[in-house]
Amino acid sequence: MSIEKITSKIIGDAEKEAETVLMQSKSQCDAILAEAQAKAEEIIAKAEEEGEKEKEKLIFRKKAVADIDGRKLLLVEKQKLIAGCFDKAEAELCSMEREQYIEFLVHLLKSTGQDSGELILNAGDAQSIGPALVSAAAGQIPGSRIVLSGETRDIKGGFLLKQGSVYINGTIETLIEEAREELAAEAAACLFQ
Repeated sequence: MSIEKITSKIIGDAEKEAETVLMQSKSQCDAILAEAQAKAEEIIAKAEEEGEKEKEKLIFRKKAVADIDGRKLLLVEKQKLIAGCFDKAEAELCSMEREQYIEFLVHLLKSTGQDSGELILNAGDAQSIGPALVSAAAGQIPGSRIVLSGETRDIKGGFLLKQGSVYINGTIETLIEEAREELAAEAAACLFQ
């Protein structure tokens, strides 16, 4: 055999072996790529699933916060409405007709259970109804020794009954505040059924 034939046979065998190695490598490469693709798809699917769960959690939290904020705003508005009702009641008490206001204050004086003391009013009431109020109290409270004080206070309406160093508070502000504490829940129930 000649050198050319030997060389040609070696080259032919090498090419066949190279082709076989190349095909095996390509087959292994395809298997590795297919495995990598499957893992990538699995990772993507898992990430999408976790992302969906996280999205749902985030939406739930955002809705919960929005719900709480909405309830807070509603509560503030309800409190404003209730406060407005009590403010209106206070304004109506302070703007009663003269005779009705005097009767109201005499009723308050009687409810204190006291029959003596200095009656302290605001400056306007002291001038406009002071003497008439003392006179009406004397007519309705047996043994009344209630006198009009020369002292006035900065109150919206009602009175302070001074007995020595003790003051009995019958001011409109105090009455409204006591009523607010007692009736706020009831007012809310009526307004927001």
